[in-house]
Amino acid sequence: MTAGHEFSAAGEVLTALAEAIKDLDAVVRSFDSPEAKLASICTRVVAAVPGADAAGVTVLRAGSTTTAATTEAFVLAIDAAQYEQQEGPCIDAAVTRTIVRADRTQAAERWPAFARAIELVDVTSFLSAPITAGEEYVGALNLYGHHGHDFDTVDEQALRIYVRAAQSVLSADERAVQAARRVEGYAAAMESRAAIEQAKGALMVTLGVTADKAFDLLLWRSQTTNVKVRDLAEQFVTDLATLDTAPGAFADELGKVLMTVHQRVLEQ
Repeated sequence: MTAGHEFSAAGEVLTALAEAIKDLDAVVRSFDSPEAKLASICTRVVAAVPGADAAGVTVLRAGSTTTAATTEAFVLAIDAAQYEQQEGPCIDAAVTRTIVRADRTQAAERWPAFARAIELVDVTSFLSAPITAGEEYVGALNLYGHHGHDFDTVDEQALRIYVRAAQSVLSADERAVQAARRVEGYAAAMESRAAIEQAKGALMVTLGVTADKAFDLLLWRSQTTNVKVRDLAEQFVTDLATLDTAPGAFADELGKVLMTVHQRVLEQ
C-alpha cells in the first residue's frame, strides 16, 4: 500500500470514528440497563472500524468473566472459548490493561488452546482494548474480523480513541446514577425522619413525655416487634388520622394504636 493510500485509509477511519463518537453521550444515556449501554457502544465501534465484523464487551466481576454485550452471536462462542481456556486477546487486554492485536497465526502462537477451540469459527483477526469506568465496567472492548479483514495500527489507534470516549461517557453516566441514588436516599431519609418526628410529637403531647421518652417508646415497640422504627412511625402517623379526637378518648386510642401498629406494618 502506498503512502497516499495509507493516508486515505486513515482518513476514512477517522471520519467513521468521528461519526461513531458523535452524540455517544446522548445515545448511551438513552438506555437504562448497563447491558443496553454497552450494546450501543459495540454497535457504534463496528461502524467506526472498517475491519470489524463484530464487537463484544468482556466484563470482569467478582472473580468471574462474562460477555456483557455483543453485536453477533458467534462472539459468544469465541468469548466462551477464551473464558474456558483462560487465554485469548480479551483476557490479555482485560488483565494487562493494554491493547492486544493479533491475526489467526499469531493467535495460534500466543494462545494455542484458545486457537484450537475456535478452529471452525470464521474469525481471523482480533483487536481488544481494556475498558474501565468505575466499579461497574472493568474488562475489555473486543473487535473480531472475518477472513480478509486484518486489523492494523490505524484500527488500533481508532479503537484506543473510541475507548477513551466510551469510558468518559460511562464514567459520567455512572457518577450521575450514583448521585441520583444518593439524592433518593437523602429524600427517603428525610421522609423517614419527618414521620418519626411526627410520631414523637403526638406521643409527647398526648402522654406528656419528653422527646427522648417518646422516641424510647417507639424504639421499644420496634425492638419488641422486630419492625423498623421508620416503618412503625410512618404507620403510626397514618393511624392517627383515624382516631377519635375527643380529649377524653384520644390518649386511650393512641395507646392502643402504639401497641398494635406493628401488626398493620406486617400486613402490608
